[in-house]
Amino acid sequence: FGFYYLQAVTALILVLAAYRRHEAAPAEHRDPDVVARTTMPIAIDGDWDEHDWPARAWRAQLLGEDGKLARPSSEVRMLHDDRDLFVALYAADENIETRDAFDLTVGPLALHVDARGNVSVPGVRAKAGFDEGTIDDAEDDDEEWVVELAIPLPRVGRSPLAVKASRCDVPKDGIERCGRWAGNLRLE
Repeated sequence: FGFYYLQAVTALILVLAAYRRHEAAPAEHRDPDVVARTTMPIAIDGDWDEHDWPARAWRAQLLGEDGKLARPSSEVRMLHDDRDLFVALYAADENIETRDAFDLTVGPLALHVDARGNVSVPGVRAKAGFDEGTIDDAEDDDEEWVVELAIPLPRVGRSPLAVKASRCDVPKDGIERCGRWAGNLRLE
């Protein structure tokens, strides 16, 4: 009896461990070309503090001309619900200026959004947030800014979506540096 009991308990432990690994899989273990559906509402407030942004969002870092990670660092994240495609654009930036911006193309929609959250396309909701420092003040040291966007799904077309994101920045050393990412994504 003891031997069979030990085998059953061991099998149960292995099954539970496999289940926990599956349930706790981080976002980077998901299909790399799929934008996940949200599990909760996303507030367009310039602060990606909802659980889905780090846990479920598709994400990519922009690359420089040399194929390495762009410096200063830039990232794009995406989620969706039944109504909107949510996009978060992150920019490390030691001198945030109003002219700092991302260019984003999703399907047929191309837009330009600046560090204040001004977006070039009507009907797209956007809000910016930034840490440390002040916008348009070269005397202080800034840190980063984020813009959250809500793009109505009918504006981006059907999945799969051709997506392009780019950003150029001129840090305090005066040398312009650019980063880009492009690919095709499917909605979950």
